[in-house]
Amino acid sequence: MPGQVTKKGNIIYLNAYGHWYQYDESQAPLGAGAMGVVYLGQNCQTREPVAVKRVVDRYANNPEIRRRAHQEADLMFSHPNLVEMLGCCEVAPGQGPIFIISRYVRGENIDKFINSHVRPLPNAEHRICELFLPVLDALAYIHTKGIIHMDIKPSNIMMEQGRNVRLMDLGIADVSETINSSTSGMMGTPKYAAPEQFSDVASKPQLTSATDIYEAGITLYELITNQNPFSASTVAEAKALHHGMILPKVQGISDSVFEVTRKATAIRPDERYQSATEMKQALRDALPPRNFSKFDRFLSGIFKK
Repeated sequence: MPGQVTKKGNIIYLNAYGHWYQYDESQAPLGAGAMGVVYLGQNCQTREPVAVKRVVDRYANNPEIRRRAHQEADLMFSHPNLVEMLGCCEVAPGQGPIFIISRYVRGENIDKFINSHVRPLPNAEHRICELFLPVLDALAYIHTKGIIHMDIKPSNIMMEQGRNVRLMDLGIADVSETINSSTSGMMGTPKYAAPEQFSDVASKPQLTSATDIYEAGITLYELITNQNPFSASTVAEAKALHHGMILPKVQGISDSVFEVTRKATAIRPDERYQSATEMKQALRDALPPRNFSKFDRFLSGIFKK
């Protein structure tokens, strides 16, 4: 059932699934995207920090977006490599604004963590691949639940206090599908999106776990090489690149790992890995064994996966 929303001064109080949360709308947001703006809030009773995402008001009364916002909030899966959803709150049934509440993850985006702490180290490629394995674990888990993420990219992967990797924005791509299709006809973030994501909704493209595999391949390639060959100034340009170009071999990525990213990003979905578990095993096989270092022990909770 929808919760309640009340306001006292700059403080917004939200009742989601029987629990009260609050945030200060005058404070600078944590971030913003196509779907909405994210604020730091807290549980009114426990004072535990939470993330409060306010869906952009111009989308809040779109029935399809509202349905998908509730779908995202209802994905209360328990997995160490996924952000935990806490609930959804709205002013009244069928009426925005809409607020999606999740646990607050302290940390930084995985690309920033890698650039600061990993890239300068010896054998950086190996370490980056090991950091990426939990992302594939998270994908394997949501795929068993029938969920396709559709927006895998570095900014949606959080390094939690240097100890754990979490895949963020579970379900937000479903909302982006509705938003983006009304203007550009594509679904997802252009420079990471699989070729099939550029089809408009009317053509009913078949998006499967292989779609997420493609995005995972692009993301891993970018994390290792620090470049994305599909960057473009327009959606049309990105579409042409994804449909007509394979990943280029560049310095900084080994032949064995490159082959993993290249298969993951095959233009045809049936030529990619058909599961995140299959890609994870291929990536493991591409990495030679090595001795644990001080850095490894620092991140041992991740490498045991």
